[in-house]
Amino acid sequence: MVQKFWRVRLGAAKKGFDRFEKVFNLCKNEKPPCIAVGWGELDLSKGIDEIEQDWNQDDDNLFGGIDAVQIRRWVEMKKGDHVIAMIRPATICAIGEIIRKRYYKKDKNFKFEIEGYKEGGEVRFFNRIDVKWITNSDNYIKIKSLGLPKDLEAKLNIPLTIIELDSGNYNILKNKMDTFEPEEESSSPKYGRKYDTEGRAGR
Repeated sequence: MVQKFWRVRLGAAKKGFDRFEKVFNLCKNEKPPCIAVGWGELDLSKGIDEIEQDWNQDDDNLFGGIDAVQIRRWVEMKKGDHVIAMIRPATICAIGEIIRKRYYKKDKNFKFEIEGYKEGGEVRFFNRIDVKWITNSDNYIKIKSLGLPKDLEAKLNIPLTIIELDSGNYNILKNKMDTFEPEEESSSPKYGRKYDTEGRAGR
């Protein structure tokens, strides 16, 4: 089966000093670590036909549009694929290899208000895939620090939750991350995280 490469952009919580990192930190601290996405009113471990039926039963708008495109991408993700976890602002957290088929898990800790949604609207990050990290999950890197081709940088910054990368672009990104050397900082980073020199924005 052909290996695929994905970029998952994790939402920013509305509150908290760690609001940009909140979802990723929760995922990272699971055992095994995971990548979690919303649409938590739906069980996305099902087949796409069942998901469409569930959507159409519970939503006034028929299954389609941008949500449907991204859900289909989630359903395509499989064991052995690689996933780039990103947070705002334009920061790569880590790359993981999927080690388990997608699944659905209700967890009150994975339910909170996300920036960009109407007031009082909670997002349930109940849809998961388990991963093993193949890059250091404590070393966040700002995309613009990597010197990527402009078209690849723009693609990574597309404001969608899930996009697919071709193998060429993935290899460029992975090689840049593997050889990236952050500049020395005069003091230790707060909260025990390591950032590149441009990674302190967004607090």
